[in-house]
Amino acid sequence: MKNMKKFAALALTAAMSLGLLTACGGGSAETPAPEKSEAPVESAAPVESAAPAESEAPAAPAIDKVVMGTSADYPPFEFHILDNGEDKIVGIDVSLGQQIAEDMGAEFEVVHMDFDNLFTLLNQGNCDMVIAAIEIKEERVQSADYSDPYYSDLPPAILVKKGNEDQYKSLEDFSGKVVGAQMATTKADIVTNDMPGAEPQLMSSVIDLMNNLVYDKCDALVLDGAVAEKYLAANEDLAAVPIDMGEAAEPYRVWVAKGDPKGLLPAINETIAKVTSDGSVTSWIEEANELSSQALE
Repeated sequence: MKNMKKFAALALTAAMSLGLLTACGGGSAETPAPEKSEAPVESAAPVESAAPAESEAPAAPAIDKVVMGTSADYPPFEFHILDNGEDKIVGIDVSLGQQIAEDMGAEFEVVHMDFDNLFTLLNQGNCDMVIAAIEIKEERVQSADYSDPYYSDLPPAILVKKGNEDQYKSLEDFSGKVVGAQMATTKADIVTNDMPGAEPQLMSSVIDLMNNLVYDKCDALVLDGAVAEKYLAANEDLAAVPIDMGEAAEPYRVWVAKGDPKGLLPAINETIAKVTSDGSVTSWIEEANELSSQALE
């Protein structure tokens, strides 16, 4: 199998690129500050929203440090690199979190957690906000509050080994196949609800899932569209199944504990309005694509 070592690193560095938003979808602390450098995929997009009038700008919450929870295995949104020998989490979502903290006049810290534990840990007070390419789902809304959208991804994509893609003309054709997806995501919902007869392989780590596909431990993998495009550009042994997966995904949002007990959402939304209208998100996408070549294996 070609490029296996390279692919393991890329499993931490799949990415997307620029545009204008409509928006998606254990734990040791990291202090704030990943694939061979291919051209960034031009597809998914940050949301444009009008900046609020200055007279309506909310007062910054009284908070000394903002702790962001994320699952840092999902480039280009959040992933690990070595910076002067230090393990750091970087990516589009991390840049947004840093800007939110800066606009609040607060210190910033990012903490890595398993994706399926993010909302539990958020409501236990282990972090102040969660930013991890997460879209609205009913069960999430019941346990947390969310911001305005900051990014819209491409529709989901299904990856298989090259040469196998023409076996599948519909989701029903995955009956009897092992199909992977990240646990507690809308991609997991696709596997369990929309692929009748498929055997779900749900895991916390996208890195582990991608290795399973590469080493024939599963038949297919469902990913967010922009992330899938980056893997395809980086590895000639993979192909996308030619099935229409619908329109752009539900927008990604920042999440806070239910009821927003620290009063963070007004300031978060103010930052989102600013960065989606001034080009900051596009710059962060470009930066994340450049950093992807430094991803840790």
